[in-house]
Amino acid sequence: MFPFPQLQNRGDVGAGIATQQDAEALRKAIEAGGGTDLSTLTGGAAVRVQSIDPVLQSVIMGNPHFVLFNKLPKPQAVATIDEWMELSAVGAHPGSSFNSEAGNIAAGQGTYNRRTGRVAFQMTRCEVTYVAMTQGAFINLKAQENVNGTLRLLQDSELGCFEGDTAVVPEEFDGIYAQMVALNSADHIIDAEGQSLSSVNAIAQAAAVISGRGNYGIPTDLLISPLVGADMDTNFDPAMRVALPNGQASQRGTPVRGIITSQGDVVVTRDIYIRDENFQLPFEVAFSATATANAFVPVSVAGVAAAEVSSKFAAGQAGNYYYAVTGINKFGESVVVKSAQVAVAAGDKVTLTITASAAGTETGYVIYRSRLNGTNATTDFRYVAKVAKAGATTTWVDTNREIPGTSRAYLLNLSPVHTAMTWRQMLPLTEFQLYPTAAATVPWALLHMGYLRVSKRQHHVVIKNIVPTNAAWKPFG
Repeated sequence: MFPFPQLQNRGDVGAGIATQQDAEALRKAIEAGGGTDLSTLTGGAAVRVQSIDPVLQSVIMGNPHFVLFNKLPKPQAVATIDEWMELSAVGAHPGSSFNSEAGNIAAGQGTYNRRTGRVAFQMTRCEVTYVAMTQGAFINLKAQENVNGTLRLLQDSELGCFEGDTAVVPEEFDGIYAQMVALNSADHIIDAEGQSLSSVNAIAQAAAVISGRGNYGIPTDLLISPLVGADMDTNFDPAMRVALPNGQASQRGTPVRGIITSQGDVVVTRDIYIRDENFQLPFEVAFSATATANAFVPVSVAGVAAAEVSSKFAAGQAGNYYYAVTGINKFGESVVVKSAQVAVAAGDKVTLTITASAAGTETGYVIYRSRLNGTNATTDFRYVAKVAKAGATTTWVDTNREIPGTSRAYLLNLSPVHTAMTWRQMLPLTEFQLYPTAAATVPWALLHMGYLRVSKRQHHVVIKNIVPTNAAWKPFG
């Protein structure tokens, strides 16, 4: 009897008698081993059926990671230049309405300002080969590439909401920090000066600013980086925490999901797109190929230290530093150009002179600084600031007001009633068909058009220069 009746009468099975020993040998050949390099599989292993998980195991970001973008109302923008009126004062001084029976009536008029915002055009190209679309793949490639493209657009929207700067990259929109700097109010940017955010002091100060006279806002949301959040979980005063939902008393070590302020309870949310030390390495560390391909590398950067009365370099921060600079435009950053070591004394400033690239196509520069008495290894630099290109040479003065390796916290009024911050959307996510040329590919683009409108800048405060207690890279040792 043929020992494998299920194979009998198939043309690919030769005649002959197989013994039980043959069957056992075949079983061992097929089942032995577990290699995944197909080129090395021989014998029975080459015909072994492998188990393929139909679920794509993704380790990329998902929709819940776009915290601020998801929170923002999204009214329609009807033109690429969006305008609105800002009323910043009702006019006259307090007490001016009191009068005698027949006295002259004091005049008063509100202060109005016209403000504008420009819609940013976000586009990303997607493409799959025709062969890949027609054969049976593990996943639907076109659908997955649509997901990937969507995540690229949302990632840029979320990051841009915090640190977009049209002065440096004109194609971006201005984020919260750039718009708060333009407000030119020291009250609305609080300097933690390298300290942690494990105390309520800076948050209470920010809440008081938002709700104070002349601003009339309500603080509703505090957005922080995960590392700052971990620091708060460990060290934040339990008395200032919003009680847990089950009524259990808050204590150190439990997650800080809300903070009690005199102006109301504030929701605390971690956002991975708020930079901390791990997200501030030079661009080329994570994107070497892109940085190398970008030809707009500054020719040189030189730093000179000199005394400055407004310097915030204190005695404990005096020492030796290196600087590194990259060119930047809409295509990303270049590789770094490093300065010689600069000796900085207490009360000094450092004036950096950046010489433009030979290509001249950069629109700005990203400045990095080493830690105190650190090395000039590329991985020992952290982000300090972005600056617009000024011409053949660009200067930037470091008075230690922007500290490398630090994070920011954003105390915002996101109350729907106040509409103090919105995402003005001109075009929701849209698929736009492209046409192939000489290649058998199916190309298309995803488009997304909008910008961040901070309608009431006085309703928000940024806390900058935060160094978490457990940070691995610290600017001053």
